[in-house]
Amino acid sequence: MRILAHARNSRGYEPKDRIRLMALLRSLGLSIINVRVASNHIEVDANTNDVNELSSVVSGVIGPILAVVNISGVNEVSNPFKAFVSLFNEERFWEAHEVLEPTWRVSRDTNVQGLIVAAASFVKIQENYIESFLKLAKRALSMITLNQVGCVDALGFREGLRVSLSALKPFKARCIA
Repeated sequence: MRILAHARNSRGYEPKDRIRLMALLRSLGLSIINVRVASNHIEVDANTNDVNELSSVVSGVIGPILAVVNISGVNEVSNPFKAFVSLFNEERFWEAHEVLEPTWRVSRDTNVQGLIVAAASFVKIQENYIESFLKLAKRALSMITLNQVGCVDALGFREGLRVSLSALKPFKARCIA
């Protein structure tokens, strides 16, 4: 099954360390798909049938496990926009991107797609692909034209994205009623 293990970044790893981390985790017998380095945690994307082993190895190499998410199946949420904001603000950008996919597949709304592309752009920062971040973030900025998308304050989101283009750091999204 496919698992995302979120571990506290206890050793101060940075996105530039992700290739080395992937190699280390693979050398310890894990089937690693990807590693993404956020500000306070590291997300390990892996295939495993033994979540306990994965958790044990990841916690030994990176730090204490904060969350384990099974992404093998469909995880439906009652309000994908609220879930998006929550995941986005936790720097769980890959999951934030995924939570809006079903909504976009139905609506084909360019603004929803822009939020997805924005989350994907921050995945690129976590993977240390800055040029890809800049390209995707600029694309997302051009796609989000409304002031509100679902409950997402799209006006504030665009401003945060503009700042991030120069700061190369994530911002906090906001849900409005």
